[in-house]
Amino acid sequence: MSRKNQVLSRIFSEINREFRSFTATYTTAVKNGADLAEQEIIEAVKDRDQPIDIVAGKLFEAVKKGVHYAGEQMAGSGVDIFEQMKAKSRKK
Repeated sequence: MSRKNQVLSRIFSEINREFRSFTATYTTAVKNGADLAEQEIIEAVKDRDQPIDIVAGKLFEAVKKGVHYAGEQMAGSGVDIFEQMKAKSRKK
């Protein structure tokens, strides 16, 4: 294998590894957000005698909390990745 092909192979391997890591982080964040929303939704519909606009508002808030939670987890993961990249560049 030529030097150029080895470099390209290493680059694509690194991209593949990082993509898998991102996918795992994203999947976990979305699942955790959905789990949070699920609990909020269950709580929102416990009282069946509520007006529909109250229930709809609570459902919207539950979904919003789940999405927000997932976004916070992804942002935290992004900061971690950035810090790792910074540490790697300092070692070189």
